[in-house]
Amino acid sequence: MINLDNHEILILGAGHFGQQAFIKLGESFPETPITIVDRHSSALQACLDVCKHPVQTICADGIDYLLSESMLSRKNSLWIVPSIPVHVTFEWILAHFTRHNISYLHLPDNLLSNLPNTSLGNKGTIYMSHATFRCPDNCPEPVDRCFYTQLPRQNSLFETLQNLTIEPYTSVVIQSHQLMPGVGGYLLSDLYTALSQVEIAGPPVLVSTACRCHGVMNGFSWKGHLKK
Repeated sequence: MINLDNHEILILGAGHFGQQAFIKLGESFPETPITIVDRHSSALQACLDVCKHPVQTICADGIDYLLSESMLSRKNSLWIVPSIPVHVTFEWILAHFTRHNISYLHLPDNLLSNLPNTSLGNKGTIYMSHATFRCPDNCPEPVDRCFYTQLPRQNSLFETLQNLTIEPYTSVVIQSHQLMPGVGGYLLSDLYTALSQVEIAGPPVLVSTACRCHGVMNGFSWKGHLKK
């Protein structure tokens, strides 16, 4: 597990998964400041009702909040727990480009054939998983085996994505780390690192977020430069 001393936690989304993350993290790390962001005040109130751990609630769009100037000074200490139905890494990176210069890519079959159990979402989003079943909420993500089946783990999905070499794409990956069983996240600084990698690589780019078992990927291309 990650050491959360001298860190803070930002949960994006106050729905079922956001609530579960809040309960687990609040009970296990009572000294760690937690903020929950959601567009719906009723969802935020529901979080307050199910867990009495002190929390700051903010009624706002999660991506917009992540893009606010106040975030930059916290990038090395802020753990993000994405619990909203969008690929947060991808949407945050896209926000740094002029939208009319962006094109979403539908990824080719020879790429998808290298990924496990894929399914297609909006904007060409690819969801993938080593599992063919719903994983238990208390999975501690063991390195050497599947927690549910106890079968040996062949590889970690984030490493598979990092090692993708399919021309003309560059694969940029954020690893989701286990903060608690069933709760994953990454540092805000990881987003800035990924953005820098995207800019250096140039188009087209595959942007992924993944843990050992599950992942999400988007491909995109662009013209011009990042917004300053």
